[in-house]
Amino acid sequence: MLQFHTTGSRRAFLQVGGLGVLGGLGWQGLAPGEESGAAGGFGRVKSVIFVTLYGGPPQTETFDMKPEAPLEARGPFKPIPSSVVDLHVCEHLPRLSRMMHLGTVARTLSHKDTAHAASLYTHLTGWPHRINNQNFPATPDDHPHYGAIVSKLKPPTRKGVPASVILGGRILPQFKGIGQTGGFLGKVHSPFVLNDQLRRLLARRGELTQVRVDGRQRLLQTLQNRARFLDQQRPAANYGTVQGRALTLLNSSGFIPAFDTSAESDKVKDRYGRTPMGGYLLMARRLVEAGVPVIQISDIPVGGEQHWDLHYANIFSRLKGQLLPPLDQSLSALLGDLDERGLLDSTLVVCGGEFGRSPWIDHLSNPPQGGRQHWPHCYSMFLAGGGIRRGQIFGRSDELAAFPASKKVGPWDMGATILHLMGIDPARTFTDRKGDRRPVCRGNVIEEWI
Repeated sequence: MLQFHTTGSRRAFLQVGGLGVLGGLGWQGLAPGEESGAAGGFGRVKSVIFVTLYGGPPQTETFDMKPEAPLEARGPFKPIPSSVVDLHVCEHLPRLSRMMHLGTVARTLSHKDTAHAASLYTHLTGWPHRINNQNFPATPDDHPHYGAIVSKLKPPTRKGVPASVILGGRILPQFKGIGQTGGFLGKVHSPFVLNDQLRRLLARRGELTQVRVDGRQRLLQTLQNRARFLDQQRPAANYGTVQGRALTLLNSSGFIPAFDTSAESDKVKDRYGRTPMGGYLLMARRLVEAGVPVIQISDIPVGGEQHWDLHYANIFSRLKGQLLPPLDQSLSALLGDLDERGLLDSTLVVCGGEFGRSPWIDHLSNPPQGGRQHWPHCYSMFLAGGGIRRGQIFGRSDELAAFPASKKVGPWDMGATILHLMGIDPARTFTDRKGDRRPVCRGNVIEEWI
């Protein structure tokens, strides 16, 4: 049973070391915004994990519920208390409810783009797309993925470790993985992408290093093909650099084994869940241990179809049955695992999508079984670990979670904060592959988050 402190005793409680035992054994309710347990500053974060809920998770069915809203807006789910005083979350996130004291719920992210591709681009690069409200393919002149920025300005110190990895495949492959490339920095800085085919080859690495030279060449060819996919121009000098990087990764004694989760116990695998999300988040923890700075989890099913794009009838059964439970289990497992291993203070976990969902429900029935539309004007993000302030509710939406009522911020401000925590000045410039100077970020660090 949750135990909360009243307002008068909050400051006294916050002086007590520790946050209680997790995992259902009891904990104390943390006063929102008054404790900065993992608070840090410039360069605090060694790794960031983007849990990318592509399609747009509804804020009103996750972290910003409105139980007093009219029937056509509120939906059928009930709020439950969390480990932070005054913070309630969806009833289908019971495990995460016990982890909310580890980070900040930001309820007032906002931008103006309603297209999946352009908004995903903004979420993963920190820049609005030049063509607003359209699904447009990636180009070599795009702004780079956060992992590419790190590759350019603060590459990993461990030999044979890439600056960024995408687990689950690129989102929106039909648009050339928009927002998930090296962009104007060039393909040599693009994230390493793990898809199902490559994962199977990597799992056989023990054989490949001994006698299966043909398999090694197939793996190298796969890496090269993925690199070609990022940049249609394929200049010869740059291609050679990518080829060299692929060979380095193949021979890495620390990076490649991180993908092999067979060494993990059944207990650990069960804790994360035997689902794609569970497997990828477990792998993400191993990549953090291997020293990978930026890890993107693509929460999309096999085939790359939209996952959280909940337009049509019966979205609540999908949320209850297929979407919220795996997220609840695997994300709470990741946070607990990182915390227990002493990794959470230096690892930032960012969970959310490219936008939220509309505050009204289409196809209204009783009980509500309709859908929600794209809604970039006000949506939620959960950030935990690293230098993020613990136990905080940031910002307040209006009575329908339709627009920010206070502390409106943009995804570019979130990006500036992430870069700052990773030790990269978001106000600096860098050189693109053509030699031109470009600004790293357009946003401002959100001081209240750290």
